[in-house]
Amino acid sequence: MVTAGDVVSLFSLTSCTGCGRCGKVCPSGRNGGPCPNDIIEIMVNSQPTSEIHADAWKCLMCHRCSMECPKGIDVTRMMRMLRYISPEIPKRFVKASETLAEQACAFPVNEAVNKKRTDLKLKRIDISEKAVSELKEIIRTTGFRNE
Repeated sequence: MVTAGDVVSLFSLTSCTGCGRCGKVCPSGRNGGPCPNDIIEIMVNSQPTSEIHADAWKCLMCHRCSMECPKGIDVTRMMRMLRYISPEIPKRFVKASETLAEQACAFPVNEAVNKKRTDLKLKRIDISEKAVSELKEIIRTTGFRNE
């Protein structure tokens, strides 16, 4: 089991200078989500709380923070690691994975969705039975639903 100390060590979080550059470019942080430099500070100075784990799921994984860090800290990978060690996966992600497994698409596709897409001059989404079958086989062989 990966611990908070492992995350601090693995990503060299103690090298963070607190410059805040990662937070300034973070679209999630600018819109009420987690601010990367705040999470790093908490990880270095105390044990992560359930709130930190929940915040990791709010990260957009855009990599802007990692690209901006003058110390080369891969903040995005750290956030992904926090997701992995999170005690609970938010229900919306569980639902999306269930929908993906059933329909080969992460969101429900039905005629109402396709009508809206047509109205917006977008292509219909038509998922073949073959695609669903192949995805189910991938899920079965990889154990995706069991993780």
